[in-house]
Amino acid sequence: QSALESKDSLMNRLAIIHMVHEARGLDVTPKSIQRLKSGGDPKSATLLKEIYEDEITHVEAGVKWFKYLCTELKNEPIPTFHKIVKKNFRGPLKPPFNHEGREKAGFTKKWYLPLTVKKATSASREIKST
Repeated sequence: QSALESKDSLMNRLAIIHMVHEARGLDVTPKSIQRLKSGGDPKSATLLKEIYEDEITHVEAGVKWFKYLCTELKNEPIPTFHKIVKKNFRGPLKPPFNHEGREKAGFTKKWYLPLTVKKATSASREIKST
């Protein structure tokens, strides 16, 4: 549904698909890898690890091109991202977050923590510590 809703805007597509949905994959995949290992399926865990590494590049590409478009349009990237997500994504972003995986993709806490269900004070405290 998000793909259909963002089909007419590259900025919306980058924000919602790459920087929200694919970043969510970074959050949940490490736990899935651990479950597969614990369940005695190292082959599937290895395959999922490869997919995880690929997802990092997808989020990274989204961030790169989103910033590029913002620069071309003379928009500030992070506030623009916040505006797009608030308008085009249903509800707040939900933790837990894989901060390490997101950081590898160049997607720092300042991008997504202000959009979470956490209280603003704890989110802003965490943002300032990065």
